[in-house]
Amino acid sequence: MSNLVFKPFDKQKTFLLSKKRFRGAFAGKRGGKTEVGAIASAILQEEKPNYKPNGIDPYLGVIIAPTNDMLKRLSWKKFEAYVKPCGLVAKQWQAPLMMQWHDSKEGQESLIYGMSGDRPERIEGVKANWIWIDEVFQIKEQLFLECLARVSDSQGYIICTGSLGVQFVNPKQHWAYKYFKEQIDDTFDCHEWGTSDNPYYPQEELERNRNLLDPQTFRAMFEICWDVIPKNAVYSDFSDDNIVHNLMYNPSLPVVCCVDWGWSHPMAVGMFQYDPQKDEVYLIDEMIKSKVKLEDLAKWIASRPYGVQEYICDIAGNQEREQTGKSNIKWFLDNHGVRFKYRTSRINAGCAVVRSYIKNAKDKIRFFVGHLCTESIDGLKRYKYPEKDGIIQNENPVKEDDDACDMIRYYFMYKHDPKYLNQKPVKIGMYRWLNY
Repeated sequence: MSNLVFKPFDKQKTFLLSKKRFRGAFAGKRGGKTEVGAIASAILQEEKPNYKPNGIDPYLGVIIAPTNDMLKRLSWKKFEAYVKPCGLVAKQWQAPLMMQWHDSKEGQESLIYGMSGDRPERIEGVKANWIWIDEVFQIKEQLFLECLARVSDSQGYIICTGSLGVQFVNPKQHWAYKYFKEQIDDTFDCHEWGTSDNPYYPQEELERNRNLLDPQTFRAMFEICWDVIPKNAVYSDFSDDNIVHNLMYNPSLPVVCCVDWGWSHPMAVGMFQYDPQKDEVYLIDEMIKSKVKLEDLAKWIASRPYGVQEYICDIAGNQEREQTGKSNIKWFLDNHGVRFKYRTSRINAGCAVVRSYIKNAKDKIRFFVGHLCTESIDGLKRYKYPEKDGIIQNENPVKEDDDACDMIRYYFMYKHDPKYLNQKPVKIGMYRWLNY
């Protein structure tokens, strides 16, 4: 048996030296992340960390790709290319896809399975010592959670590799961001690099792609950028220029509270300020959360270190609720003397107003969001039109994970819509109502 030969570049070497149980390697296209996943898997199979033979369970590794075709054509094939020439494989089967490692012996087998990720139930019952999930951004969270269970009693390892690529949904919303980038606990480790960090990739080809592609697509494909906004984004001009670090409450400006009611889906609450001299809007605070009781919402509003001068909400707040026997608007009026204002509005018209403040035709930015309003920032980035085969299907945004965007739209429609401001509201009871 000869030695496995692999010469890692710096980013790959750092990944391979990590001892964390759950490691993620996220790289640009052709960045060498599949190679490093294959090598890390081979090392785990050879060194067998945390393995305590019991005479029953084999030392088992599992290689997973999104589909069976990708498994055989990419991940499994890459693993084979490194381990077979140096005699690390004793025997191999195609159906099911399986390898017997060179050190396998009676009572202490050493095996590797290949599985596709399109059916998570396939891994149920497997006691694995390590799992490599390739092209992880095409894998559902359900499978990853099942993998965590499969390595729990063996104190095993999970390796995740993938390229962000051109995502139609903000990559920050993928489960890999939560577990690896935010490092849900100290057993997780995140490693990132762009295609330019791979010295074996032709730099002239990288420059050719840079000139060929628009900046957004290039960043998505060849750099690591979790903030890529999809091409079918409603607010495609929203950028870091709209985000302000340490955005402070201005006591000289009134505060407007705007609510998009919700229960099972999140309730979105935002605190806005408007500077009429600059014609600028500031979102300074937010709460976006499911199953928020009205009492808790009232407490949260009261806990803010500033007074609220005006309250706005969506029309659903005028509907009676089974729990209270009255509408949310009526509940706030009866219990706290708070008068919410609301109105109907067309979604497209509202989006146009918001878009004009994100960046108008003169490239002026008039809407700024505090960096701590993370849910609103992510919501603005991932708000999208329905798309198929690269073509937007209609002008109505996808009704999915849009609570923050709805809340923001209600504020702008009530406070900054030219059609609304030029019309005289009609009073119905004590509430202001306007329809067009």
